Amino acid sequence: MEDRYQRAFTLVELLVVIAIIGILIALLLPAVQAAREAARRMQCSNNLKQLGLALHNYHSALGSFPPAGIGYGWCRYPEQGGAAIVLNANGLLMLLPYVEQQPLYDKYDRRQCASNTMYGNTGCCSPCTAIGILAGDAVASGNGAVVSTRLSVFSCPSDNGDPYLPADSPHYGIKPGSGLRGAKTNYDFSTSYRYDCRAWFKESPTTRRIFGEDTGTRISDILDGTANTIAMAETVYDVYNGRCAAWGYRGWVMVGIDVGNHGINRWEWPGIIANPRRGQLRSWGHMGSLHPGGAHVLMADGSVHFLSENTDSVVLQRLSTMAGGEVGGLP
Repeated sequence: MEDRYQRAFTLVELLVVIAIIGILIALLLPAVQAAREAARRMQCSNNLKQLGLALHNYHSALGSFPPAGIGYGWCRYPEQGGAAIVLNANGLLMLLPYVEQQPLYDKYDRRQCASNTMYGNTGCCSPCTAIGILAGDAVASGNGAVVSTRLSVFSCPSDNGDPYLPADSPHYGIKPGSGLRGAKTNYDFSTSYRYDCRAWFKESPTTRRIFGEDTGTRISDILDGTANTIAMAETVYDVYNGRCAAWGYRGWVMVGIDVGNHGINRWEWPGIIANPRRGQLRSWGHMGSLHPGGAHVLMADGSVHFLSENTDSVVLQRLSTMAGGEVGGLP
């Protein structure tokens, strides 16, 4: 006689199937996450490649690279070369026409300041109060609206931190009371960590980085070779001491990134940070990323490379200087 009942799963069989599916998902999840991170890392590398092309197009048009910034109103020892006219502009602003952001650049008034900051941290580091004159007003000019615009070319997709600076900080913000929050950048110029006014001009030619306040470095000045000299480096939004720089303006200690002196992915700070965590750099001017194991650099020849966080400090110092006379390039 034909069996009138179809055989169903037993409870044990059902549990086994569910367990197998769970194991497969557990095995696949890391692979999916790795694939997503690989895509984010590629996008991050492409951002730096665009910036490298922009730097060279700027150089071709004007005969030199842009400065890291112009006319700081917060730097230390303003009596020693401080800006007569305070603009607080980040040199990345000058690259906007070369990264398909001409309409945004056209809204920026270069005759007026990018932020209204006129002093730094007077509690620790005086004298750092400007003796020059603030050029106009960042909000009234419309510049504040420009530099509070977040741009994908300055944003690493792997960084999930807060992409904006505080609104009401007198030396990190655009203008207290305006409500405007400056948009941070994950990529910044290779500079010295020093925050003296026009520090680049006070340094030895053999220790100088390519960029600094009010500089205009030419390719011919890079005696160590463009393939052996860092032009820009990656950083993260979250910083324990100080702040990540805005792409449009320079506030207190937003000097750029000093790869040679600070290394890569330095999350720990013994005796200072009680609970260090990956993703929070210990201080301003540090290179780092949320990509596993290292971070990207843009070389002065326009090439992009991923450097291990374990790269020797001597190698990083050699890659940072543009006329140090050292032998050797990328590891």
